[in-house]
Amino acid sequence: MKEYIEFRILKEYAHLLFKEDEGVDLGSVKKVIITPTSPEFMKIGELQKEARKHDDFFFTCFEYKRRYTEEEINNAKWFLMFRTRHFEPTAEECGTIYDESSACPICGSGAKQLSPLKLRRNSIPNADMAETIAWGEETVVSEKFVAMIKENNLEGMNFEQVISPRKRGQVLNYYQVHPLYYVDFSKRSIFGQTPFDLSGEIPEQTRTYNQPDGTTFTEVYPKVVYKCPNGDNMGLRLLSEAYMKAIPLLDKLDFFASRQTVGGRAGLIRPHHLFFCSNRMMRLIKEYKLKGIKFEVAHIVDE
Repeated sequence: MKEYIEFRILKEYAHLLFKEDEGVDLGSVKKVIITPTSPEFMKIGELQKEARKHDDFFFTCFEYKRRYTEEEINNAKWFLMFRTRHFEPTAEECGTIYDESSACPICGSGAKQLSPLKLRRNSIPNADMAETIAWGEETVVSEKFVAMIKENNLEGMNFEQVISPRKRGQVLNYYQVHPLYYVDFSKRSIFGQTPFDLSGEIPEQTRTYNQPDGTTFTEVYPKVVYKCPNGDNMGLRLLSEAYMKAIPLLDKLDFFASRQTVGGRAGLIRPHHLFFCSNRMMRLIKEYKLKGIKFEVAHIVDE
């Protein structure tokens, strides 16, 4: 496996580390792809830390990219499934009801969905798997995806039809995914906010803003907890490959979800479970040419 990290560097600061002809100009940012072992990697972290002291950024976002050999793919038993299509409005904005009293009071994970998933049909992208920008459990799949599961007797998930918020009781040709089995993360999985910040929370912050008329106002941002002491949420992001604890039942499944969630609770955004599929299911998804899904090798380990 070869691992790379794609950074989006603010163009006004890119010259501090990169030559003008390095990276790809995307307007206000420059896309740069490096390896974690490159000399620029730690320097990016140092420049980001310095920029944050001044409420600024050196890089705005990042993404791990992992490339596998054909042999590694053939030998892998499980894959992490990434939903690549996101849309809005969220299900909550469309009238889906949640019981917030069942959520963890620290990290916000675990609010129970009390009603069928409600979404606007014209907002769902042309894909076979997609999720709203709220993350959480708001993942939908197409009729083609459901047919693939049933035709091949794949085990590990159920489906519930999505409801239109505009026409009472009208069902859509999309289904919400309901995992039947959940597996714990191994301690070998690494979580954090960025490759340079593995902390599990953001402390309360107070910021003062200047108004055009010369006055100022102060806004207090409450503390946000990503790594829950109760073990409900693991962190803002999974930074490493996924390592999951082995259980005997896995030999009979094609799909499962992580028991713990990842992400954070902010407004409409909710922590979410990660999805995993078997090698067989991954190959069927490609054979059926289902859209909106990409894969990364996942590891099942004994602890």
